[in-house]
Amino acid sequence: MLYRERMWPTAWVWVLGLGLTGSVGIAYGAAYGPLIGLIAFLLLSSIAIAVLVLAAPRVSVTARHLRAGRATIPCDVLTRCAPLDADGMRRALRLADPGLYMLVRPWSVRQGVIIEVEDPADPHTAWLLSSRRPEDLVRALETAGVDGRTRDVDRS
Repeated sequence: MLYRERMWPTAWVWVLGLGLTGSVGIAYGAAYGPLIGLIAFLLLSSIAIAVLVLAAPRVSVTARHLRAGRATIPCDVLTRCAPLDADGMRRALRLADPGLYMLVRPWSVRQGVIIEVEDPADPHTAWLLSSRRPEDLVRALETAGVDGRTRDVDRS
């Protein structure tokens, strides 16, 4: 394993989820009694936590494959990659073409990596991935044989 990352939601997403379930718990508690309110809060909080955990995708790179969420692609069909800062991600999202595979979690992280794909059988021309450590992801892809020297991949 050359690289592994899990894109957990930021703290405000967790607080928002628990705040919403707490509001529902308070409402049920006011209407049906404190025990029902507590049960509603615990049940809904468990569901909210499970959803946030399951919605946090993994990105990993091995010597042969890049995996982003449920999608996997061999590294030998990846040609160039470049890290993107917040402005670069906004530009890439605004100019995104239909052939772009995206695993973007804006509530998790605002920076990422764009990776070009050269495979006639693949409908995607590039992958756009969120990453908290885009430089590390690019280094791992370079180790796997992807050309990371082109730092100015422009999708316009």
